[in-house]
Amino acid sequence: MRSRGVLVSVVAVLVVAAGFVAAGILLDASFYGVAAIIAAVAFGGSMVGLMALLLTLVGTVRELTRTVEQVTEQTVPLLGGVNETVAGVNAELARVDTIVASVQHISATGERIADVVHTAVANPVIKALAFASGTGVALRTARKAKKVP
Repeated sequence: MRSRGVLVSVVAVLVVAAGFVAAGILLDASFYGVAAIIAAVAFGGSMVGLMALLLTLVGTVRELTRTVEQVTEQTVPLLGGVNETVAGVNAELARVDTIVASVQHISATGERIADVVHTAVANPVIKALAFASGTGVALRTARKAKKVP
């Protein structure tokens, strides 16, 4: 919509410039006068073109500003949610760390108990097995000795 208005303005400036040039020629103006008129009109036309470019740029900046505001409106609540989620994850990680520490403590205690049980039971069991084995060998030997008469 604005670009049509700018286009109409540029055409109007060119028509006025052509009118001034024609008036300068018809009124028998000097070469320098006509050149000054042409230069003034060209400068005016370039200013209208620059104005059109600036209006387009202003529209683009406004659209960009609206877009950034919308993104900001949507992003701020998301970041708040992310902060809450991270806080929750940190709390859960603290709980998991506590659980892991407890499991490590239980595991270490279990290893110590296993070592104590092994130390306490291994020697007597070995002695009992040795005794049973020796007794078995002695009984077999005694039975063979009874049968041999």
